[in-house]
Amino acid sequence: MRKLFMLSAGALLLATTLTANAGAEELRGRLALTGKIGVINPAKSELDTPQGTMVVSTDAGLTGGVGLMFGVDENVAVELEVSRASFHTSSFGTAQITDVSVGAQYRFPERQRLVPYLGAGMDVLVNDLGNRYTNTTVGAHLSAGVDCILNRQASLVLEAKGVESFSANVDTPSGQNGEFDPTNLSVTVGARFFFN
Repeated sequence: MRKLFMLSAGALLLATTLTANAGAEELRGRLALTGKIGVINPAKSELDTPQGTMVVSTDAGLTGGVGLMFGVDENVAVELEVSRASFHTSSFGTAQITDVSVGAQYRFPERQRLVPYLGAGMDVLVNDLGNRYTNTTVGAHLSAGVDCILNRQASLVLEAKGVESFSANVDTPSGQNGEFDPTNLSVTVGARFFFN
């Protein structure tokens, strides 16, 4: 399943760069700053106990981030984003994930001040479980969203983003081992401000 997700994300990323309209001018060369906040639904994890492997349940949490978007042409933009998510787990305590992602968006033509888009890219996830040791993982994401254009310089953003990642090893102070899965689905709202 993970291999299929990663291959799909890579194929979408490649397709967005190959299907670009090189003659378009509206988004080309424009740089934007994006800020988003929303909710995250994280995947469950696992903890090894003397009784066997135990499922570590998770609660929905909050996520927020900032990013830069650069228009390659009217339909394709590349983006760099850093987000931070925090949520509670049943056995690991509070979990925090810092997601550094790079990717591309295919932006459909504007209709009635709305610009829908699809995105894909690669992620580096820095996982933090408090006093438990865990490692950084890599993954891929797919996203879909819409910009509501306010004027030439600003728009409101609504986005759903799914991140699929490899699991991180967890070592607890008591000597128990487990796996933390940073895979998640998030829904965010925010704003995008264009510099030029």
